[in-house]
Amino acid sequence: MIRFIAAFATLAFLSACAPTQGVGYPNYPAYQPFPGQGQYVRPEYLNPAPTPLIPPLDACRSQLYAGLVGRHEGAIYIPGLPGRKRVLKPASLEDFDLGRDRIAGIDPEPPFIQVRDYLPDQVLYAPSIRTVSDRIQLGPVDESRLTIELDREGYVQEVTCR
Repeated sequence: MIRFIAAFATLAFLSACAPTQGVGYPNYPAYQPFPGQGQYVRPEYLNPAPTPLIPPLDACRSQLYAGLVGRHEGAIYIPGLPGRKRVLKPASLEDFDLGRDRIAGIDPEPPFIQVRDYLPDQVLYAPSIRTVSDRIQLGPVDESRLTIELDREGYVQEVTCR
């Protein structure tokens, strides 16, 4: 008898779980969604995209250091910048004929520049080469060298690759 009750309960449970012929209400047809309806649509901004890179305009990536323009050289740890670098600053030779080039109190731009070259991964604060030379004799252009040009007071005027 217990077997009969257990078999009847199992059969009743299975018949209740079995699918019926019609889905939904008896007088309405089964709902058919449109293609794509009810599906999650991922927003465009969540789709994976490659990380945008800085365009390779120059070999030393001087555009990364464009924020240095207008800053004083004392506020920049120049040896900490990666790669080869050079700092150009207007200079003048010491001579005793100071009044020769002055016209009505206007100081002309010095014809000479002070060149400081730094080697890559240099740990010393002092530059490797310190020279005063003519602007014409700067040497060959090196596209992989970061060049920082300063004005007379030591403020950064231009950051380029040369």
